[in-house]
Parts: sequence; structure tokens; C-alpha cells
Amino acid sequence: MKRPSIFYRSFAGSGPLSAYWHDGPYGDAVEARGGAGVGWFAPNGEVLGVEFDDVAYEADEQVLEFANGLVVRVRVRRGKAHVDVE
Repeated sequence: MKRPSIFYRSFAGSGPLSAYWHDGPYGDAVEARGGAGVGWFAPNGEVLGVEFDDVAYEADEQVLEFANGLVVRVRVRRGKAHVDVE
């Protein structure tokens, strides 16, 4: 899987973070378990993009788990984000 394009909109120390593996359009979003973000998927189940609701700028680590078994992790250190798909 190629590296995603990451967009981070931090306001006063935190904000939403998006990662996209493909250009849009994306269609309807699917809520992650626990409600911490959403994902967009192709008809074959491939992830197109995800958005974490609120990620801290200085340091954070979060996981989005979806009903289809996909797990997406984000790690942020000093404003630099790294996203992994499991």
C-alpha cells in the first residue's frame, strides 16, 4: 500500500487528522467502532481514506477499528504524523 497523503488541521493544540490513499470521490463515510473517526472504503473493502476526530499536536497515539476488521493507527510526535494500516 502506498503512503497516504496526510492533512492535519490543528487548532489550539489539537484537531482532526485525515489520511488518504486515493483521490476522491469517496462516497459515504463509515463510522469507526467507538466513534473516534470515520473511514471511506472501495466496494472491494480497500481503504480509500480515514479521518480521526481529534488528535493532539504535540504527542498522540490513536486507533480506528472498523467492522470489516481494518485497523488504522496514527502516531504524532511534535506535529509529525505517521499512519499505519493493519
